Amino acid sequence: MLSKFRWIIEHFEEVLGASLLCCMACLAFANVITRYVFQYPLAFTEELEVNSLVWLTMFGTAAAFRRRSHLRMLFFLDKFSLPVQKIFNLSISALSIGLFAALGYLGYMQLLDERLLEITSESLNLPQWIYTTCIPIGCGLVVIRIIEATIKENRRAG
Repeated sequence: MLSKFRWIIEHFEEVLGASLLCCMACLAFANVITRYVFQYPLAFTEELEVNSLVWLTMFGTAAAFRRRSHLRMLFFLDKFSLPVQKIFNLSISALSIGLFAALGYLGYMQLLDERLLEITSESLNLPQWIYTTCIPIGCGLVVIRIIEATIKENRRAG
């Protein structure tokens, strides 16, 4: 039981991403059925799908950094000695953390602006900041996964 719980925690973003993708597929299917069978499209599903795609992107980015399968220039990196590779990997991790911390901060500032201005979504008339929460939360998850992967990689490298 503990191993299943540990697996879910380690693959948190994959579990959420797969669940979200399943919900998005069901919404899209429902929209297709209602549009072509009943001639009544469910316009709100597009709003939910587009905003869910941002969540899905953040989950995928976090999973890629956890696996260390994000975009890197391995062709050039492999040309250097192991100590230089370690320095480059630490630099890549630091720059990635800086990028996602800045993106998360800007997303948080956008969220505050949307709350202050009381901006609502077009179809469902929901507060837009609800959708924007994915940026700071997703960036926080990505930063955590970058740190975890960097620590794991440095332990393995010795």
